[in-house]
Amino acid sequence: MLGILKGSIRHTDNDFLTIQSLNNLMDTSTTSCLFCDDIDKNIVLSIRATILQRVHVLYFNGIVITDDLMQAQDFINITNSHKRFLYLYHLDWSFIPNLQFSHIRKILLHDHIELIARSDSHAKLIEQMFKPPKYVMPEWDYKTLIEIDNNE
Repeated sequence: MLGILKGSIRHTDNDFLTIQSLNNLMDTSTTSCLFCDDIDKNIVLSIRATILQRVHVLYFNGIVITDDLMQAQDFINITNSHKRFLYLYHLDWSFIPNLQFSHIRKILLHDHIELIARSDSHAKLIEQMFKPPKYVMPEWDYKTLIEIDNNE
């Protein structure tokens, strides 16, 4: 089972693609849910997946994926999950105010956190800076999510 961890769902390309992928998974044998505290009321797509409060991820024993560096900090404390993945959808850590390399190093180099890149060019950069991503998933591709669920 896949669990997607988000702090909130907003009206962004990334969140739209996440919802679209979760909705596509509903038509497959891969089960999934969304851990999220806040969903913008102006979201265009309805979310067909099960939605749980973010705190419930602490008790989840499936595969957890987040695309948010701030949410990934919680990965260190999520010990029940089968696998933990950080999807580096945007390589935007350099734009986070007051973020130091030591803050992201412990997440991106953690032995129990696997990385997912958005493209082959992102994968090369991530590998040079941190470690090789285990998967390349363009824009929350639901077929890649199925592959992750089947392989892990």
